[in-house]
Amino acid sequence: MVKKVDFKRSKKWENELDKCIRCGYCYELCPLFKSYSWESDTPRGKLLMVHGMITGKIAPTQEVVDKIFQCFYCKNCSDNCSAGVPVTDILTDARADLINAGFEVQGTIVQIDEDLCSVCGVCVPLCKYDALKIVDKGKDKKKIEVDKVECRGCGLCLAACPSGAISQKEGCNVTLPELHESVKEILKKDDKKLLVFACNYSIFPGMQLSETETLVKTPYGIIVTMCSGRVAPELILDAFESGAWGVMVAGCPPEECDHDGNYKTRRRLILLKNILKELNINPKRLKLDWFSTGESAKLQQEINKFVKELENMGPIEAYVKR
Repeated sequence: MVKKVDFKRSKKWENELDKCIRCGYCYELCPLFKSYSWESDTPRGKLLMVHGMITGKIAPTQEVVDKIFQCFYCKNCSDNCSAGVPVTDILTDARADLINAGFEVQGTIVQIDEDLCSVCGVCVPLCKYDALKIVDKGKDKKKIEVDKVECRGCGLCLAACPSGAISQKEGCNVTLPELHESVKEILKKDDKKLLVFACNYSIFPGMQLSETETLVKTPYGIIVTMCSGRVAPELILDAFESGAWGVMVAGCPPEECDHDGNYKTRRRLILLKNILKELNINPKRLKLDWFSTGESAKLQQEINKFVKELENMGPIEAYVKR
C-alpha cells in the first residue's frame, strides 16, 4: 500500500531540482555508489526520485523511501555539483516529509537495541546533530531515541557504545563486522605491513580507487571509513593481531571535522597506546595524523615515511621476542 505524503517541505526545492543537469560529478565521489554501483544509490538518482515523488510521477514506495535514507552526508555531492544544487538539504526535507507520513525507515541511520541498551547516555553528547536523546517511557523507564531525520550515519555513537546496542544496516562497509572483515582481507596478503584507516570526508575524493588492485604492489592497505571517530579500538587491535606491523588513522584536522569525531579519535588513541604498552607492542606502531580535503599527496608521503619506520622496527613478533 502506497502512503499519501504531503511534501510541504520538499516542494520548495522544485526549482533547485530542475537545475540538476545529470552530469554525474556527484556520484563519482559518493561512497554509497562505491558500495552498490546502482544509479538509485547516487545523489543524482536520489534527486530524480525526490523530484518524481513531489510531482506525482513516482509513488513513494518503501523501496524508494529506503533509498532516500541512505546517505552519510559527506557533502561530496553538494561540494562538487556543477549546478550548485544543495543535495543534502533537499534530502533532509524529503526525509522529514516521509517520516511525517509514517514510513518506517532504516537506510544508514543507526538503530538502538533496547534489550542491550543500558541508557548510560554515552552516545548522546557525541552526536553533534542532536540526533540522539534520552526519553522517558514512564514507570521510571527510559530509552535512547534516534531522530531519523537528523542522523548522519557517521557512526561515532556506534564506536563508543559500551554494550554494543547501536548498529547500522550492513552492505555499506560501515558496520563493525564488515570493517573487521576488511581488516582481515587486506592483511592476509603477505606484502601488507601497514593498515591505514582513512576518513571519507577529507581523504575519499582522492582515494576512490583505493580498493582497486593495481599492477604495483604496495606494503600498505587502505580502508575508507565514514569518520576517523568510527575507528573503534578493537579494529586497531584486530589489525595488529592479523599481522599488521603498524596502523595509521588519517582524519580531518580538528577544526575541519563535521562531527568533531577527530577529538574523540585523539583521546581514544592516547588511551589505546597505553594498552599497547601493556601488550608489549611499541606505541609508535600506532599513528594518528590529520589531512585536509585534497591532501592525498601528503597522505601518500606520510604513508611512505611510516612504512620505512615500520621496516626498521620489523614485525611485531620480532619486537616481542626482544
